[in-house]
Amino acid sequence: MVQKGDKQVTTSDRAWPLYGAAFATAVALSVCWTAMPFVLTGINGTEAHVGYALAANSLAYMVALLLTGSLLGHLNVKRATSLATGVALSAALAMLLAVAASRRQDGAGQLTWIWTIICAGGLGGASMALYWPFLMSWVSARYEGAELNRRFGRYNGAWSGGALIGPSVGAWLVGIDPRWPMVGAVLCFGACLVLLAFGRNGSGGQTGEASPDEEESGPVDARLLADYRWMSRVTLFCAWATHAILRSQFALLFVDLGNSEAQFGLFVTTFAACNFIALTLAGRWTAWHFKPAPLIGAHAALLAPLFMVVYGRTLPVFFAAAVVLGLAFGFAYSSHLYYGASASRQRSVRMVIHEIVISLGITVGAGAGGYLGKNVGGYAPYWFAVILVLAGSLIQLAIHGASCFLVARRRRDANG
Repeated sequence: MVQKGDKQVTTSDRAWPLYGAAFATAVALSVCWTAMPFVLTGINGTEAHVGYALAANSLAYMVALLLTGSLLGHLNVKRATSLATGVALSAALAMLLAVAASRRQDGAGQLTWIWTIICAGGLGGASMALYWPFLMSWVSARYEGAELNRRFGRYNGAWSGGALIGPSVGAWLVGIDPRWPMVGAVLCFGACLVLLAFGRNGSGGQTGEASPDEEESGPVDARLLADYRWMSRVTLFCAWATHAILRSQFALLFVDLGNSEAQFGLFVTTFAACNFIALTLAGRWTAWHFKPAPLIGAHAALLAPLFMVVYGRTLPVFFAAAVVLGLAFGFAYSSHLYYGASASRQRSVRMVIHEIVISLGITVGAGAGGYLGKNVGGYAPYWFAVILVLAGSLIQLAIHGASCFLVARRRRDANG
């Protein structure tokens, strides 16, 4: 609780519109992008177009994040998030109109509408640079330690809950008509605008107090914090690159193996459910803070779902892959969010860095996956992801080894 005069207000009550907005936006995005591979191929798009759509969305987001971090960090959080939601709503409307128009044309005309959808996806991605970093900063401002972990736990639970619901809804809607997922995205962005109107700029601005038994012991060593920030950054990048490949290219392979779009929606929902569980648990407990084994283990676990996809041919194997990926992915996200925000006075900048790493992972995964899937072979994107994760493991171990060496040498120097 935080004190305001003689009145006590719980932090979760004060921030509920922000958590609701995160939920609504996650539903909108997951509905739209789960359906996107089937929407594009349904209007004669290729595997490359599927990869380009997600890559354009992510690349535009990343470029906009760079501008946001350097030029727009002073913006009022409520105005920034509301403006971003309005632009995303407009982009979803443009996609809806493009899908509707493409159904009345063939050949070259359809290609025009395919690229319209890709460009609208880029505009929507750019708009999110004014949304997620500012919303995370709004939620977490001035909180540290266990209370910061709890705030992020609620926030992560909200958006991952939306990501849990959205895929099955998107897959179901696209099976009815390619226009319906875009209609769903428009409605969810509208709900987000309403929720943000109820938010107060002070919602995340009070100083949270964690109970004494939950406070972490003493200030965190700067070198140790840098070590875990960079290790978690490598894991976050690899996790999102792997996820982007499985979310885009695997959708097409999954259907080619005789499964339905609705079953792919259940695959993504299984991933989202396990992601939700990992994010929620990581937000409740602090035992994993500054422990190398959970982070290194989560990174290595990313290899398992890739091999399951390459060698598996049955739904049980694919759904097992979704479970492992979801758990590892959720922990990777929580880790970098926590280590990035800890002991930072410029939290909005740290949130921008967090989102840039995500965007880089999606851009590399979706772009390379689309190119390799079209020009090399159907399984080439997954082997690319395997190489990426293995390289990330080596980098991660080198970072941690160098940090341990420097700490040990400093201790020897201090002891004479």
